[in-house]
Amino acid sequence: MNTRKMSLLKLLKDEDLERIHLASVEILAKTGMIFHSQDALGIFKTHGFKVIDKTVFFTKKDVDDALKTCPSTFKWRARKETASVTVGEGVLVQPGGGSVYIQDIEQGRREGRLQDFINIQKLYQSSDVVDMVGFSPVDACDIDQDSKSLDMQFEILKNTDKPIHGHVCGGKRAAEMLEMARIAFGEDDIFETSHIMGLSINPKSPLSIADDQISTLIEYVERNQIILPAPLSIGGVSGPLNPIGITTLVNAETLGVLVLTQLIKPGAPVLPAIGSSFAYMKNAAYCTGTPDQMLHEIINIQLVRDFYHLPTRINAGMCDAKTVDAQAGLETMQNVLMGVLAGCNMIAHTMGVLDAIMTISYEKMIIDEEILKRALYLSKPVNFTEEDLGVQLIGEIGHGGNFIAHDNTLKNCRSVFQPGVSHWGSYEDWFSKGAEDITVRANRAYKERLAAAPDSYLLPEVEKELQDYIRTVR
Repeated sequence: MNTRKMSLLKLLKDEDLERIHLASVEILAKTGMIFHSQDALGIFKTHGFKVIDKTVFFTKKDVDDALKTCPSTFKWRARKETASVTVGEGVLVQPGGGSVYIQDIEQGRREGRLQDFINIQKLYQSSDVVDMVGFSPVDACDIDQDSKSLDMQFEILKNTDKPIHGHVCGGKRAAEMLEMARIAFGEDDIFETSHIMGLSINPKSPLSIADDQISTLIEYVERNQIILPAPLSIGGVSGPLNPIGITTLVNAETLGVLVLTQLIKPGAPVLPAIGSSFAYMKNAAYCTGTPDQMLHEIINIQLVRDFYHLPTRINAGMCDAKTVDAQAGLETMQNVLMGVLAGCNMIAHTMGVLDAIMTISYEKMIIDEEILKRALYLSKPVNFTEEDLGVQLIGEIGHGGNFIAHDNTLKNCRSVFQPGVSHWGSYEDWFSKGAEDITVRANRAYKERLAAAPDSYLLPEVEKELQDYIRTVR
């Protein structure tokens, strides 16, 4: 058997990766990074770092020592063991987070509510391409904002059993979300033995990080859970307007967060998560459908994978389209396919995202599943045997024959890619079935999946224990 893996996209030479690393370290050494947290500053001071006011300065040795203790792969455990994943092997799909609005073809764009959050978690759970659940795909405007993390975590645990991505909610609430996960797993020592929740931590470019981000990080790391440093620089606004410059900046911010995690707990799992993009310079607005973003992300993937030998996550399912149209399709496919072919280990903001993450669409969630499946299919290695070369088969068919009824065709017909909501039939077939747009088919598909979703993935006694816990801490 001969095997060929598709070559990964590379934009830089290996020596260029070291140049970016050294430039990032120089920024941390000379300019430093501001940590708006007395707890974090205390940790740095205890370990002998130079700290002036809230600014921490890093040496090259500080960074190199931290990188040595970060695991190159780690298991992200789910309540259903077969849903557990290994980060750093292949490509995983983590859905979106941060949208304010929900959208469908019937009611249009509106503020998200808790029921929308629940619906999205159910769609994540029923998806055969989504690996992670949780996050905050849409804000729930109809519940108490001070304690919404409790309600959202309960619904995640109730409606899913895949690996969970949490969200920043400050130290106290973060600890409560983690405790709820422990209750659902039913293992007192779960944090000592397993990584069951991950969290995106967002430095504020340039070169600072807020107290709520840090307090949440500390709660997770002290419990042996996963941190995803995800700087959100905007090229031309809060970062340089070129792929190399913005990569250097966000890499410095990533390294600053990474060092803190390893000071708290050496060996803590860290997944660098590239979340930056470029501004639309006509109005300085955040933009996610730009090819410049993908140039930056491909460089960052190459840096983290080939120089640091760590797994990496990117934001790749976004677009700037305001509705599910051709622009949404071309920008989403551009971002997803380029990210997969560049060799990322996880894709975030992949399911239904519109309008630079402001909106999530039910119909686009279903369409994006097919985009993801196409990209993942195209990234598969090509394996073949002597039989696959087809010498005997082609000889049997001969001149002018056809392969449609041959046993070989029947044997392989299910191995080739099949569409989900795309229509591959004839025009006459499409027209006779109502000439439906893809969004209409996607609308029907998401409703069918919601109708088939089970009431709960929790045992009744565990569900009650979680509800009792929420009442005590609310």
